[in-house]
Amino acid sequence: MKKKSKDFKKIKFRPGYNFFHTATFRLTLWYLGVFSLLSIAVFAVVYVFLAAHLYDNTDREIMDTANEFSTLYREHGVKALESEFIREASSRGTKRVFFELVSLNGKLLAASDLHHWKKINLKCAKVFKNENLKNTLCLCTLVLPGHHHKTRVVAVSAFDGNIIRIGITLKGDELLLERYRETFGTALLIMIVCGGLIGWLMARKAMSGIKRITQTAIRIGKHDFGQRVELTGEGEEISALAHAFNEMLEQIESLMEELHEITDNIAHELRTPITRIRGMAETMLKYTENIDEYMEMAALVIEASDDLIEMIGTMLEIARTDSGAAGFALKPVNIQEIVEEAADLFLPAAEDKKIKITMNLLPEHVVVNGERSKLQRVVANLIDNAIKYTPSGGKISLSVNIAGKNVKIEIRDTGKGMEEKDIPKIFDRFYRCDKSRSEPGNGLGLSLALSIVRALGGSISAKNTYPGASFTIFLPQKRRLI
Repeated sequence: MKKKSKDFKKIKFRPGYNFFHTATFRLTLWYLGVFSLLSIAVFAVVYVFLAAHLYDNTDREIMDTANEFSTLYREHGVKALESEFIREASSRGTKRVFFELVSLNGKLLAASDLHHWKKINLKCAKVFKNENLKNTLCLCTLVLPGHHHKTRVVAVSAFDGNIIRIGITLKGDELLLERYRETFGTALLIMIVCGGLIGWLMARKAMSGIKRITQTAIRIGKHDFGQRVELTGEGEEISALAHAFNEMLEQIESLMEELHEITDNIAHELRTPITRIRGMAETMLKYTENIDEYMEMAALVIEASDDLIEMIGTMLEIARTDSGAAGFALKPVNIQEIVEEAADLFLPAAEDKKIKITMNLLPEHVVVNGERSKLQRVVANLIDNAIKYTPSGGKISLSVNIAGKNVKIEIRDTGKGMEEKDIPKIFDRFYRCDKSRSEPGNGLGLSLALSIVRALGGSISAKNTYPGASFTIFLPQKRRLI
């Protein structure tokens, strides 16, 4: 136990606290990772759609221009087409576009200003069908020497077999996409910083309940058992954990109080018989040499020792039952048989005091889920208690009834009864009413009965009935006997 305690202190109070190993930091990383991946995915989708939209617009522009040039060439010839090439290139910018009319053997027939354009190779071009022109359409994207940006090129077969070739730089589209990437990169960096901060705050808020429980556990480790975890709104899971922790603390505090009480009771109750045994032995040693007196003293010592053994055994049984370590072998039990057997057992003792025992039982079996020997002890303790405090000529009545989903067992006597101030304490360990001081007993019988009944999910109570008193037991009913 000492080794475990030292290890626990090392864990709780180690000086090398590392924030990067905390659950808060790990939750923040998870949140930030998921947030970043989703943001990048959204950017990628938008980027693909934006790029496709820009390229579609460029292709539409090129094909519209090719359609116009093809019509002009068919209607007005090469000179008119070349003039339109020059005018259109000047209007759009000679660095941005070029226009050519070439023969099938590659001879240049007409062109715009090609000063900024090298010879173009269209071997990589993909062939499409131009439904408007009803001729072959060649579209491709090229990386031309001397140009930092890609060029979109279209080649159209004219009515006489010559080829109208149009090229337009994608500089504007690429600059727009580049600006989009830069903007997103900056925005992503800002979102990551803000998202990390928000994620840390959310994780810290989520873990605040765990932190409160930890702090409470540390205080409890310093023997402050009155501490409780405050229930707040972190969520059902944290609230359930805090509630369970508080219930555990209630049980621990109750057990600690019982431990102190039992310790005090043991110290008080065991002192008397031990002192008595020692006194008898000391008296025999000092004042007598008669063997018969020694034999009598030995018998008294054995009797007192048996009382001590019985008291210690009962205390241990109560402690095991209250802690849940008793391990009852639960089976269906006919409680009426238990009552009848107990009445038969104590009938001779009742007849010696001229006490009449009557029973009011139900005609059918009444079954509870329990351990037969434990239930026998409960009923026997209550009947023995009733006989003990019922004067000669009195009566004891035993009854079994159904009360809702429970079985009600009542033991009523016409004895001395109890003072009202004693009733709340009647089931406490070692508690004995003033009227019972003259009767033999150790004050543990009713405590044991209460422990067993509670362990079986029932309850037990006492009250005055004038004359006498009654003890009532409620146990959950089992519907059928197996």
